[in-house]
Amino acid sequence: MPVHILTRLCASLLLAMTATAADYYVSTAGLDTNPGTLAQPWRTVQKAAGLVVAGDTVFIRGNGGVYTERVSVSGRDGTAPAPIVFKTYPGDPTAAIETTIAVGESGNIALFSIVNSDYVTLENLEFRNCKTTGTNAQQKAKVPIGIYVGGNGAGIAVRNCKVHDIWQSCATLNDFGANGFGILVYGDSATAIDGLILDANEIHTLRTGASESVVLNGNVTNFRVTGNTVRDCNNIGIDFIGFEGTNANPALDQARFGVCSGNVIYNVDSKFNPAYGGNFTTGGANSTRSAPGLYVDGGRDIVLERNHVYLCNYAVSVGSENTGKLVTNVTVRNNLLHHCHVGGIVTGGSGPTNGGASNCAFTNNTLYDNDTTGTGGGQFSIQENVSSITIQRNLMASTAGFAQFVLKTSTNGSISAGAIDRNYYKGPAGGDIEFYWNNVAYTTFATWRAAAGVNKDANSTFSTGAIGLVNAAPASTSPASDFAIIRTSPLRDVGDSAGAPFTPAVGEKDFFGKNRVSNNRVDIGADELAFTFSIWALDTTGTALAFTADTDGDGLLNGLEYATRTSATTANPSPFALTLPGSVAPRIFTFPFRSGASDLRYIVQRSSDLANAADWLEIYRYDLATGLITENGVTADEIAATQIITLTDPTAGSRFFWRLKIEQVP
Repeated sequence: MPVHILTRLCASLLLAMTATAADYYVSTAGLDTNPGTLAQPWRTVQKAAGLVVAGDTVFIRGNGGVYTERVSVSGRDGTAPAPIVFKTYPGDPTAAIETTIAVGESGNIALFSIVNSDYVTLENLEFRNCKTTGTNAQQKAKVPIGIYVGGNGAGIAVRNCKVHDIWQSCATLNDFGANGFGILVYGDSATAIDGLILDANEIHTLRTGASESVVLNGNVTNFRVTGNTVRDCNNIGIDFIGFEGTNANPALDQARFGVCSGNVIYNVDSKFNPAYGGNFTTGGANSTRSAPGLYVDGGRDIVLERNHVYLCNYAVSVGSENTGKLVTNVTVRNNLLHHCHVGGIVTGGSGPTNGGASNCAFTNNTLYDNDTTGTGGGQFSIQENVSSITIQRNLMASTAGFAQFVLKTSTNGSISAGAIDRNYYKGPAGGDIEFYWNNVAYTTFATWRAAAGVNKDANSTFSTGAIGLVNAAPASTSPASDFAIIRTSPLRDVGDSAGAPFTPAVGEKDFFGKNRVSNNRVDIGADELAFTFSIWALDTTGTALAFTADTDGDGLLNGLEYATRTSATTANPSPFALTLPGSVAPRIFTFPFRSGASDLRYIVQRSSDLANAADWLEIYRYDLATGLITENGVTADEIAATQIITLTDPTAGSRFFWRLKIEQVP
């Protein structure tokens, strides 16, 4: 075949692929015999689901009624640059899909299913009112689901959707066979559900029986669960599961390599769940409160960070419910966890023959007034079969008359010396406190640290005094900002030592999204006080200063002294140095910087003619708030240990001038 014919054939195929991408429209006023245009829309979402290909967008009108149907997307593949998208038509109220479950039905009943499909996106849609009916036995055989993702699939995303009133209505007490889910991701294929995104969704008012509000189970990898709100549900909020036999290959039967960040979870309470001995309205005398807001049950290599969990039975649970199986490599950091009914964080197996946890880290969390019912879960509970754990830089505060903190109620496991350290414990003034180690109680902080076994909390603090929060006594209904620390907080700059500074993980931020280290020291708890000019002024002079004033009269403005780590009260020599190593080029310009500040931008400019303002050229910029560095013809070296910036300028020329410009960033 001649080359030019092959070229024409390839071009024709490319044009054909491009032409297939289309916009389709669905309306309750449409007909499935229509062409699916805006003027002549289809009647059902399922009509579109059976036809879409890569690049197609299905706009669902939300201005006229509800779509009473169940939608299944199976074997339909989008691509990363051309996903298949289902979304509410712009400007319309959110389009809603619901269903009625017939008495004779059984099995999984999902409002929207995505099975064996790649790059399918659901956006700004509502899924609601999927409720079981019939006798308790009939209801038990049905599993209501809001959104189901199963089989295999890459790049599936659910964004800004609402899932609510998904009810397993079976009222038989202690019946763990009754199940339901808000969002169920079920990796039962040899090929993973990979790159899943659940972002900015609201999941609420669920009755899930013995199941979960949001769950990733089995062969699910590289996921991101971010910015979602889960509330008012009668079992687990968000769960990452392994070892349940979801995948036939044990090596693939774990949710793994994912991030769960920035979610808000509250009012998750199994007291109102018949599967746990309760009832839907009052709870009942025999109810059990065991539902965590966040749960890693057998998953591995997962980061839980910057989540806000409150008014749940437990805030966070990391463990395994399966005998001999361990949850591994889970990091729980920079979370705000408060006012949960039974306890704050719990890790390990619930019994000696149950599972456990290994190589897990719990760092820089704020745990405040958990165990509101006085059940005995305390702020942090270590259960069975826990090893290689790290519990550091956490604030654990309790204002209860009887306050419990770290409770190791098991006698097994292996915890290294120094693994529990640099925490801050706030107890009630005049109240009783309790720590547990190997199931032995210790009622003072001194006896706790001296207890036989592992060296614990050698650099930690216990206090009954103020801990320096924005609101001195946050309540269960307080906004997250009440748990931020103030300038005079004892939590500030004590999470490490000057000789061994803490290095955050790549991309790690505090609960509020700020740099995790400020002014070269790390704070205890979820909040890092941002070091700014105003804080520096109060720290060093006890009074407010103007950025552009020269308080000590040495010719260096206060802002420049702040930026170059010199004094605002004592005259300073010039903080700059210029080196000419044997010739006029390269020239080396050196100056100090303040690596922990959050409000500075350093700009270096060069000129060969001081008389010409237009001659100044920006050769270097360093924005501390973003970490962004730009270089223009120079080589820069920012040395964090000494906080010195060195610029090497190879530009030839007999004479140059440099100037450093400091900008204060809001």
